[in-house]
Order: sequence, then structure tokens, then C-alpha cells
Amino acid sequence: MRLLFLLLLALPLTAAADFESGVAAAGAGDYGAALRAWQPLAEKGNVNAQFNLGLLYENGLGVPQDGATAVLWYRRAAEQNDRVAQAYLGEMYAQGLLVPRDDVRALRWFRRAAERGHAASQYNVGLFYAMGRGVAPSGVLAVAWLTVALENGAKPTELLGQLKEKLSARDLEEARKLVEEVRRQCRPDS
Repeated sequence: MRLLFLLLLALPLTAAADFESGVAAAGAGDYGAALRAWQPLAEKGNVNAQFNLGLLYENGLGVPQDGATAVLWYRRAAEQNDRVAQAYLGEMYAQGLLVPRDDVRALRWFRRAAERGHAASQYNVGLFYAMGRGVAPSGVLAVAWLTVALENGAKPTELLGQLKEKLSARDLEEARKLVEEVRRQCRPDS
């Protein structure tokens, strides 16, 4: 069960108080109260409330578990460039969590989060290129994305070394050049 309830301090005072009351309620296990606090904020476009509603529906906390509704709220937050919501959508589609598995959609959401500086999503983009999931396989692109992911704090694995061993010197040089391009594409949240 994935749980990560966000707290936003830059909200207007009333909205911040409502949001914080939802966080406190969720922390105490009163997910119905959290839902009541976050629902109106989410409907008004509060990205953190939208994300947290996604968590409630994904995990069936205070509401029946509902993948379609979780995706709806995550998507609303993701469309406001919330990289964590984008990564969650990627994960749901990649693994078929409460939604049909869809590698093309998974890669699209991972890529959006990756370009916002989300290291785990950068790793997943590299993995999808390595495996040819949702895209034609490319060891060169996989190496470029995995390199950037590791630079940004993704957990190291043996995959990058294994891929590098399989590439020709020419392909390794191309991957090295692509690392610079991937770095430029990936901009951390400001």
C-alpha cells in the first residue's frame, strides 16, 4: 500500500487549514474526514488534494477501492505538472494496478515525471527503452536515461553495466552524447 499525504504550506490560510485538517485526519486513520476536507479543495484545483484523493481511491481508504477514480485524481494533479502524480500514473499503467496494463501510457507518464526531474521515473524510462516496453528497444537511449537517473539519485542496479557491455564503442559514444541531451530535457521542479 502506497501512502504519501502531501502538505502544502503556500496555500491561502483557509485552504491550508482545510488541507492540514485532512492530513491530520488521514494521519489518525479517519479517511472519511480526510476525504471531506480534500474533496472541495481538489475540485477547486488544489494539486495536493487531488493527489491525496488519488491515494484514497487507489488504496480504498474511506472509500471503495476504485482505480478509475484514482487515475482521474492523479491525472488532474499530473496535468498540473505534479511529478509524483505523473510517476504514480506511470506505475499504475506499467503494472496494471487497478487499470489495464498499458506500456505506452506508462512510458508517457514516466517520461513527463522524468523531465520534471523525478529520478525514479528517469530510471523507468531507461528501463522501458532497455526492455522495449511501449517503445522500440534501444540500448543507446536506455544507457543515456539510466545514466542521468543515477546522477540524480536513482538506486544503482547492474542494468547500466550490463547494457554498456553489450554496446559497441560507437554506440557507447552515441549514448554519451545523448546523456547531455537527456540532461537538458530534464528540469527539476522549481
